[in-house]
Amino acid sequence: MMTLVRASSLDRGFARNAGALLLGQVVRVPVVALYFVVATRSLGVESFGRLSAVLALILIVSPFASLGSGAMVVKHGATRPSSTRLWLGAGLTLSGLGAVAAGTLVLLLSPWVAPASTGLVVVLALLVAELVGARAVDLAASVFVAREEMHLTALCQVLLPAMHLVTVGALVASPAGVDLRAWVLALVVSSLTSGVVCLTLAVRAVGRPTLGLAPFCGHWREAALFSVGIGVHTAHNDLDKVMLGRLDGPAGVGLYSAAYRLVDTAWLPMRAMLGAAWPRMFRHAQQGPVELVRFAGAVARPALLYSVLVVVVMVLGAGLVVPLLGESYSDSVPLLRVLAVVVLLRCLHYLPADVLTGMGRQEVRTAVQVGVLGLNVTLNLWLIPQFGVWGAAWATLACETTLALALWTALAVALRSSRRATPTGSEAV
Repeated sequence: MMTLVRASSLDRGFARNAGALLLGQVVRVPVVALYFVVATRSLGVESFGRLSAVLALILIVSPFASLGSGAMVVKHGATRPSSTRLWLGAGLTLSGLGAVAAGTLVLLLSPWVAPASTGLVVVLALLVAELVGARAVDLAASVFVAREEMHLTALCQVLLPAMHLVTVGALVASPAGVDLRAWVLALVVSSLTSGVVCLTLAVRAVGRPTLGLAPFCGHWREAALFSVGIGVHTAHNDLDKVMLGRLDGPAGVGLYSAAYRLVDTAWLPMRAMLGAAWPRMFRHAQQGPVELVRFAGAVARPALLYSVLVVVVMVLGAGLVVPLLGESYSDSVPLLRVLAVVVLLRCLHYLPADVLTGMGRQEVRTAVQVGVLGLNVTLNLWLIPQFGVWGAAWATLACETTLALALWTALAVALRSSRRATPTGSEAV
């Protein structure tokens, strides 16, 4: 009989991994925040709104372009380390093909979905930065997550925004004027540089990847489910910015994105904890749902405590937005106070969602996310034309709440079904 690793408390390995990622986020948060401040002040509300809307559109299609290859690297690399090199090669191959297909589609649709008068050069540059450079960074980081080398994962996560800050900082300091086109070209340089560095580290760790799609044979459905799940989740977070750009204009999306970016920054430490937990979800799932739920419960306690504290701090400190970003962003203050609760709601839906994935119920998670995405689109189409940025804010809160309730319900049903299917006493092997 195999001795199980008890998951009722977090072991030293998990604490070390979470600590490495948290340290990375401690470094990353001020870097991201400083980049955000430089961007908002240098570009102004309208250009920052254009940048945010186009980036949101590209981030939505990015998971579909790579077909969940990063998640496949983590899952199969965590359970079969010798396969990591093969999955990295497959992920690079599929991401390259997907970047061409998705990039062409976005370019063709951009006159109708991007904010009016946004040049194709801006869209093309951001496509290269995100679908090529940032995608390479993500795949390399996935390799280190699978290997539980979280210090290298943290390095990848810090390097990309740090390079962004360095390149745009050089642009701002140069005598040439700062405009949106120059800004996105600087992002291309920093993204491609970061991708080369991180992939070099990954290749040194696991060996030279073999290009090709052979590892996906027999796993296309699983990869598609990961892709749809990640893509739908990204759309759930970013579709409102794309719709604001078309329905309310770049200034509105600039104000909304400023408040939302602060929420995203506050969420970064939670990403560290959940990122450290993710490969272990798959391992504990192999020992049965009881062990998986115990482990998730141990993660949930500090996660919920942090989320509640952050909401309180953001509501009380929202007034600092004006001295930080400038008077033109004063309307972002009440938006931030409302959107702050998104940090807690995200925590409440990430926990059951990751447990469902660990249990092999990715299709359930994806189905719930697709349903809530439909609600998100409907509410934004209804509320944004009437209430502008406030319509997007209320739609976000309604959908985040619905997603959390639906995923907890789906998890309860899945656990009940699992208990009925598992004979008594067979959970420990």
